[in-house]
Amino acid sequence: MKRFGYIVRHLLIFLMLLLSTSLVWCIHNFGNIGLNEIVFTLNMPLKGTASSYFVSYFWLALLPALILFGIESLLKFYPKKRSYHLKISFGSRTMDIGILPIRLNGAAWLLVVLVWISQIIGIANDNFELYAYVRSQIEASELIEQEYVDAAGANISFPAEKRNLIFIFVESAETSFMDRGNGGLLEENVIPEMTKLAKENVSFSHSELLEGAAVAPACGWTMAGLMAQTSGMPLKLFKYQDNTGGVDNSMDKYAAFMPGLTSLGEILEEEGYHNFFLAGSDFAYAGRKDYFMQHGNYEIWDYNDAVAEGRIPENYEEGWGFEDAKLYAYAKEKLTALAEKGEPFNFSMLTADTHAGGGYLCELCPETYESRYANVWACASRQLYDFVEWIKSQDFYENTVICITGDHSSMQTGFFEDYEYDKHEGDTVRKVYNVFINTKEEPVNMKNRKFTTLDIFPTVLAGMGAKIEGERLGIGTNLFSEAPTLAEKYGYEELFAELNKKSRFYDNNILYPNK
Repeated sequence: MKRFGYIVRHLLIFLMLLLSTSLVWCIHNFGNIGLNEIVFTLNMPLKGTASSYFVSYFWLALLPALILFGIESLLKFYPKKRSYHLKISFGSRTMDIGILPIRLNGAAWLLVVLVWISQIIGIANDNFELYAYVRSQIEASELIEQEYVDAAGANISFPAEKRNLIFIFVESAETSFMDRGNGGLLEENVIPEMTKLAKENVSFSHSELLEGAAVAPACGWTMAGLMAQTSGMPLKLFKYQDNTGGVDNSMDKYAAFMPGLTSLGEILEEEGYHNFFLAGSDFAYAGRKDYFMQHGNYEIWDYNDAVAEGRIPENYEEGWGFEDAKLYAYAKEKLTALAEKGEPFNFSMLTADTHAGGGYLCELCPETYESRYANVWACASRQLYDFVEWIKSQDFYENTVICITGDHSSMQTGFFEDYEYDKHEGDTVRKVYNVFINTKEEPVNMKNRKFTTLDIFPTVLAGMGAKIEGERLGIGTNLFSEAPTLAEKYGYEELFAELNKKSRFYDNNILYPNK
């Protein structure tokens, strides 16, 4: 029994050490997200994740935990001291992960564990809004039920001459990368070309400057951002529905991804559009491929197709798959082929070089700034601008709308560390980039608006010339109109608080409706 207790205590020490170092790793890599994303990602398969994350986790979490555990194990042979301590600082908070030789009695051990756990919980709440997540699983809201407009039953009319859509999702793009004079946070603008695009075209803003869209709860990571902007709905934690009607979280058993949802792709497919999505990563990651194939029958071309066609070697890996320089080259080929078919098309694409973790520094990137991430963004801005200029030179451009948005705000920890902002007031400093080029409509007012990425969905359709009765789809509002957004109706604080709560209507009508 004594030996069993020793093993249990020793195992507990390792688990606590690993939990502590894993928390450090999460903060370093994903310090700008809530727990919703973490829980969602844990329900997804790891296939498609950049290998750099596994390497990073080994070096910065698993290996340190093993080393500390080894040191703790050795210290049991030294009877002169009862405890040794390692302190790790998280801004204003410090976590003491004491390395303890196993010589404490049961009560002392319980106290040590409780104190240690309380520190982990406190730091997790500071960085990932743990308490808010727990409350959201308990409290319920009727806001979605009251405000939701089902796109399947909405009255949407398109012009006789349909306009093509090119929808470019730029990983982590936010207006914060601009200088302060343009509405950003930096002393020097690291995305001047993207700023030029926003100034010369329609770009909806929180102020008179170039401040973009706030990020609502459950919209702050790539899959959630894509869904928010193509359906007007947040991606609240969901369960997959298997073929028997039962609910299961395992990816290999599901039959439908948000079966109660009607999205941009489905609306355009109904209007005769060819939906196409291009990505430089494995698009199956986090359910992205399933969402777009099930909601609009998109033709998907991703990293796996590039390998299959011999465009890149089988083991090629730059960043999350292949770099954006190749992505833009392939995009030109695919767009040319789509245009030659003579049918209206919706061409969507997702970049990846600017992902958190320092981004991917390609051979085109300048060495203008001390920060690697700033250089990555300078490169991304120029590549995007050049791609848009290429589009403008094509015959199909005259009848094509270009929408460029960030999928969410950047998760790069430390880059904006010196700039304070209030998350509870709608992330009012850090906003997601947006620009609409060659739209058929002019906005009633594109400045001093309160809005979120959920409003992009009906706004894209309006930019293509579609008329939406009531100007609302999902819980998003057409920004070209004068209709108030939900952020303007409720204010960011109340809206976000309600969206953070559970919604039985959402569960029963969007996640797994009883049909």
